[in-house]
Amino acid sequence: MRTVKTTAALFAFWCVVVVPASLIDVLVGAVAALLVGAWAERFLWPHAGPLVSLVHPLRWVAFAWAHAGRMIASAVHVLRVVIDPRLPIDPEVVTQTVAFDDEAARVVYANAITVTPGTLTVDADGDTFVVHCLDAAFADEVRGGALARDVARLFEGRTTA
Repeated sequence: MRTVKTTAALFAFWCVVVVPASLIDVLVGAVAALLVGAWAERFLWPHAGPLVSLVHPLRWVAFAWAHAGRMIASAVHVLRVVIDPRLPIDPEVVTQTVAFDDEAARVVYANAITVTPGTLTVDADGDTFVVHCLDAAFADEVRGGALARDVARLFEGRTTA
């Protein structure tokens, strides 16, 4: 059952990232999700609980909705920086410590940072994340911890963020 849940999560992620335009795109995404889901089941999480809980799908929807808003706001900010003739890029590297009890929560947090325009998870070592930020506004948002709190809520009692 965990393989089915993991495969469904991977396929949903594929559909959000790729936005399939044809049946071939859907089939490639389904096959890739199935292969990676089966591999993850066997090698990455042999004794872990499922990544996606069918009991709390509304938490995942709420997280996706909140993060989509965060990503749109970040994309607009990056667009403003790039369009500005002065190109006011002032990169900053932030070290953020967030205590997650669940490895899946750490992965979701690191990937959520990376898919947000203007930020990139450079390194993750246990509960310490090194994040490259395009400018101070992004660094302040990472330090603010809103995303970490959202991930903590997503994984309910399994995190201590």
